[in-house]
Amino acid sequence: MKNSEREVKLAHFKNLVAVAMVDGYLDDDEREFLEEQAEEFGLPNEEVTKIINNADQLEFIIPESEVDKEEQLADIVFITMIDGEIEEKEYELCLNIAKRLELKKNDLDEVIALTQRLWKRS
Repeated sequence: MKNSEREVKLAHFKNLVAVAMVDGYLDDDEREFLEEQAEEFGLPNEEVTKIINNADQLEFIIPESEVDKEEQLADIVFITMIDGEIEEKEYELCLNIAKRLELKKNDLDEVIALTQRLWKRS
C-alpha cells in the first residue's frame, strides 16, 4: 500500500472511530464494524487499539477525493445506523459531517435511504 493511500485509509478509520465514540462508548456492533474496517484497510491491531483508546483526541480529517468523501459518508451513516435506525442526534451529526465533507443534505438522505433498503433485503 502506497503511503498516501495508507494515510487516506488511516484518516478514514480515525473518522469512523470519532463518530462511533461520539456517545462515549463502543457497543459490540460498532466495535465489530470498526474491526472489519481496520482489517480491510490493513491496519495493525496495536495501531487500532491506540486510535480507539485516544478517540477523545481525534480530529475529523476531510479527504481530498470525492470518492473518499462519499465512502466516508456511507460508512459514517452505516455506523450510526448499526442499531437499525438513525436517531435525531445521529442524523444531525451525519449532516454536520456531510457539510464538512462538502456534500449536501440530499446526498446524506440518499445514503440513509440506500442503507435502509440494503438492510431490509438481508
